[in-house]
Amino acid sequence: MFLEFLESVTGVFVVVYDGQHALKFTLGRAKEVVGPGVHFKLPIIQKFELEETKHTTLDLEPQVIQLNDDLIYEVDAKVMYQIVDLRKAKIEIDDLVTGLQNRVVMAVQRVIQGQDRRSIRDVDAIIRAIFEELRPVEEQWGVRILQVGFSNLSPSPSTLEITQLDLLARERLAKFADLRSAGLSQEAAVALVTGAVVTTHPQVEHSSRAAETREDIELAESTEARLDEIAAEQKERAKRRKESKLGDGLPGLDDDEESAGAPE
Repeated sequence: MFLEFLESVTGVFVVVYDGQHALKFTLGRAKEVVGPGVHFKLPIIQKFELEETKHTTLDLEPQVIQLNDDLIYEVDAKVMYQIVDLRKAKIEIDDLVTGLQNRVVMAVQRVIQGQDRRSIRDVDAIIRAIFEELRPVEEQWGVRILQVGFSNLSPSPSTLEITQLDLLARERLAKFADLRSAGLSQEAAVALVTGAVVTTHPQVEHSSRAAETREDIELAESTEARLDEIAAEQKERAKRRKESKLGDGLPGLDDDEESAGAPE
């Protein structure tokens, strides 16, 4: 605190602390970079601009990115960097932190947009691709990207539902193939995979139905034969009545009239 007070009052020196470096300007021209310590300067003619050169972490804003196969992912990335060339970091860009945030966001978007539902699982390959996207930034702005990571790389709720349905379909197809290879018919395999209720003994059911059909036919045939017998008995009974009346000298009756008027 005392050194800072003297620095602000006198204006003839600057204090650079550990983890910092300062770029010296003389009459507006950038000169050498100085490290931690006390450095004297000429008021008005010289000035020092300090910058943190220790490891610094950037928290990027959460993003919603569409993949190559139209799935939607929620992405939350973090970047750790360090200034290695203070001259470039102060001269080549007006605001290093804002510039890095924007460039990293664009790099993450380009890489994630080129993925699909399978390649998005390879996080290491995605991080390597982001490093390659940021390599020109390192050379241009005098920084080194130390680490890139994701605190969140997950599908949106709608994408999660689509992914789960896709996995379910794949599991059912695999199960169907196993059942078919085990010797089951196509209908039975489909029914088992989809959860439909089917008979497990189709031959027994077919035999049972055939037996019931035969029984119905036999019953119909026996009923028809019995009706024929009853009709023949009635005709024979009517014939005997007619013969009996003719023998007694009564006038004959036609068969129809006798059959209609004869008591049972």
